[in-house]
Amino acid sequence: MTERPANLRADLILKAMIAVAAADGGLDEKEAGLIQQVYQDQAGTPITAEDIARAAEASPREALMAELSAAAPVLDKATKEEIVRAAYLTLLADDRISGEERKKLKDISAALQIPEIHFGAILEDLAIWLSGQKAK
Repeated sequence: MTERPANLRADLILKAMIAVAAADGGLDEKEAGLIQQVYQDQAGTPITAEDIARAAEASPREALMAELSAAAPVLDKATKEEIVRAAYLTLLADDRISGEERKKLKDISAALQIPEIHFGAILEDLAIWLSGQKAK
């Protein structure tokens, strides 16, 4: 892994978000918009919808789990949590949650070697944060 950590982080977040979005059949506009926003925040570089579509086509879905498993030992806790948070936000983006998306999110967490109890805590914290955002 010769990439700089920030680029690796942004790359893994991008791939995880695409995997969750595509789990139920494909990327919709809301999901692509969210992916663009999160990638911009993480990488400091914009990404187009076309770039996202190309990344989705170029990355076999099974390869992501192997890539996350390989990276897990060198990723810090905050990076692992950010990958799960971004993937979960993608799951919520289109206002419908499919079983395939939930399974993909759990698979991502497992590949990152996040214990089940910690995975639940990440989602709970994010749910609290989201409810606070709606109240604003």
